[in-house]
Amino acid sequence: MPQGILLIKWDNEVGPVGIVIHPDTLKIPNNLLTQIYSSHRYASTKPGFSSLVLKNLKIVSFYSGRGEKFIEVEDHVIAIVLRRDEDINKYREILNKIASEVLSNIENQGYKKIIPKLYQDLSKI
Repeated sequence: MPQGILLIKWDNEVGPVGIVIHPDTLKIPNNLLTQIYSSHRYASTKPGFSSLVLKNLKIVSFYSGRGEKFIEVEDHVIAIVLRRDEDINKYREILNKIASEVLSNIENQGYKKIIPKLYQDLSKI
């Protein structure tokens, strides 16, 4: 079962910012937000997936892109935090759907209601 969902955006003054970390009990340090965001930006400014395997967890994430080619809004990352024993590939297709729903609701702030429901749906997998 996934440990959480993150929505990260780039802020030119402070760097990556966790807009939503769900559930609230999930503790994500700033250096991990930077690692997740950087895993995308070092590779490309185009939309795409990335994954990180860390000591105690795995993260699969989707970057919305920047510049001429972006999806819905620029410089946002949606990430699923997984246990170390979970299969990242199992969540890529699911993340694609989650990213679509979240990114299309950034402007109207509908993501605030959507993310808890998406996490609840993930916990049933």
